[in-house]
Amino acid sequence: MTKSIPTKTLVSTSTISRLRTLIITSCTGKKLHNPTNQLIIEDFKDTERLRERTQSLSKFSCPSGQMYTGLQHLRLMEGVDILRSRFGREVVDVKIISAAYGLIPEDKVIVPYSVTFNSMKNDEVYSWGNYLRIHEDFQQEIVEYDLIFVLLGDKYLRTLKLPVETHSHQTFIFFASNESINYIDSGNAKLLTLTLSNKSASRFSCALVGLKGHLLKLIATEISRYPHLLDSIYNNPETLESLLNNQPNPLELPLGISFSTEKSSNSKNKPHRKTQYTEEALRSFLELPQAINQHLPMQYLIPEWDDKVDAGYDFLQDKFSPNRNAYKDDIYAHDHKIYAQPNYDGILVSKIVVDKRKSKRDDIEAAGGIQKYLKFSGKIMGDCGAFGYIKQPEPPYNTIEILDYYERLGFNYGVSIDHLIVGPFAQPGIREKRYNLTLQNAEEFISKHQKIGYTFTPIGVAQGWNPETYADAVKKLVEMGYDYIAIGGVARTPTIEILEILKEVYQHLTPDTRLHLFGVGRIDALPYFRHLGVTSFDSASPLRKAWFDAVENYHTLSGKAYAAVRIPFVDKQSQRIKHLLSSGYERETLKQLEQEALKAIREYDKGNISLDECLNKLLAYDELLELPRDGKVNPVAKARRLRQHTKLYRELLEVKPWQECECQICQNPDYRVETIIFRGNDRNRRRGFHNTYIFYKRFQEFIKTENSNINITKE
Repeated sequence: MTKSIPTKTLVSTSTISRLRTLIITSCTGKKLHNPTNQLIIEDFKDTERLRERTQSLSKFSCPSGQMYTGLQHLRLMEGVDILRSRFGREVVDVKIISAAYGLIPEDKVIVPYSVTFNSMKNDEVYSWGNYLRIHEDFQQEIVEYDLIFVLLGDKYLRTLKLPVETHSHQTFIFFASNESINYIDSGNAKLLTLTLSNKSASRFSCALVGLKGHLLKLIATEISRYPHLLDSIYNNPETLESLLNNQPNPLELPLGISFSTEKSSNSKNKPHRKTQYTEEALRSFLELPQAINQHLPMQYLIPEWDDKVDAGYDFLQDKFSPNRNAYKDDIYAHDHKIYAQPNYDGILVSKIVVDKRKSKRDDIEAAGGIQKYLKFSGKIMGDCGAFGYIKQPEPPYNTIEILDYYERLGFNYGVSIDHLIVGPFAQPGIREKRYNLTLQNAEEFISKHQKIGYTFTPIGVAQGWNPETYADAVKKLVEMGYDYIAIGGVARTPTIEILEILKEVYQHLTPDTRLHLFGVGRIDALPYFRHLGVTSFDSASPLRKAWFDAVENYHTLSGKAYAAVRIPFVDKQSQRIKHLLSSGYERETLKQLEQEALKAIREYDKGNISLDECLNKLLAYDELLELPRDGKVNPVAKARRLRQHTKLYRELLEVKPWQECECQICQNPDYRVETIIFRGNDRNRRRGFHNTYIFYKRFQEFIKTENSNINITKE
């Protein structure tokens, strides 16, 4: 906790009770009671219907302060209890914005309901907020208070329709995201806005979803210890920033880095051995002088692997658009029908992927180039796709062929021909040949690029088998005249080993050298990569985890990931379905279980059935789907899988993360809950698009924080 608090008392402890404090918070999806027939939004539109439905749920009624059991609310109320036990019940009041009841006090008795602003479109938020008179009630409630804390997410904050009438003797403190600050206006009152992000969540070792409540509890604890602090915050709200900045910093290390890893043969040619990486060792990378190219922006590129969806897919009937041509009609994530703005700065297109479909290159040329084919206005990088010819003694292309290919298709960046040095191809005798070949190709590439006058920017590739060889390759590429260099062959390399490579490499960078990491998109390692000179990277991991990962299919801004609910097609006869049919199950029976599972998840999303009822329907179908590699069902393994899926699905259904997400996919009424169903390309890839949105939002948050830190340093 804070090590030093001013000893000068501005007011006595007894005076604190006269400083009226109000906390405005929001309702939560998690509630103390979860009956099947919770109130829905239609119930609140009819007074008589609401009375009758409320009566039917009377046994589940309780004060609103006890009803909500979401993480933010629990932590907040713990803080409130701390203050009240120290100074008395009257020291602080709590009012809650309920998406069903409006602005209510914590002692108002309510019954369970399934309504949230987070699942509404923006115009619906304002319309329903007006119906509930939240703006007017907020204006009336704040009049008698001196210090007002507002702990609201984006859509709940919008319902306030700020500004309202305030006075100079009032102080407002908002806990908000960067996206929400445009909706904050304290009028004549003093104002402090604490912007919270994923970095803040890591800073305080708390999930982002509960961070506002966690910080309120932390503040309450400090005020309980130092009573004059409340008055200090009221008179000078910036005091709060100092208090939080002085909190002990829990381990500020990237969660994705393992401190105990096995060194591979790529590292200094030594035998396998266990190496312990301490926190101090990781911090040592940040203690190095910053790379000389820090002024260059950092960008995220996504690899292009024909990740497209049918824009008009009918999820209820599971039918494609009429007369659909998948190659010509399906759309990418950056199409305005999916997202208004791309969730990446550029696209990486590998020649090996273009060549995989015979007509694809012709289609690109017919469209007028790669940008028009992809319908993408940002930068597009082309490479040869070394993973596709890794087993061949030499790459299947020559330099002039690749130069012409990049130019003809209109790439913004073109990568020289490289050969991977990984796994069995990193053995002595093989690695040296590939290393030299990669450098020779790079030298020929830039020489002919300059001589002939191609218009795209050339990128030279560095391959290696230890930090020293990578560094030597980068040094040679800089001497050749490259101002854009890519590090290849590290996609599956442990983060700590990549940092060791970068530590050697970055010493050879110039102020104008851009540095790209191929296939490495590790959000928690970005501060390290950035510090050591990385200016761009590509990764399809967030996208592909949507259907390739065993459990982490749906990602959230807090960093938490959830398993998607598996409801495979009966009619398409996957291996599991074929096995069930051959085992004697009737198609009609399986079809009924499939459709009941789909109906259950949709009805639960609408709030029409309980979590347990939904879960039972899902598991009735899911428990049949166990199919080991040998095709023989093991009862023990089947039971274990069922227990695991029960736990994973319950966790997903309790939180309903798709209702909290503000991305265009999760907010689209045609998609919404469909996105968390593991079922076919059009659901799975849309979930992948959502994951990429989440990744890019977190990346942008890092960039904003990084730029802010740079500005502070300059000042």
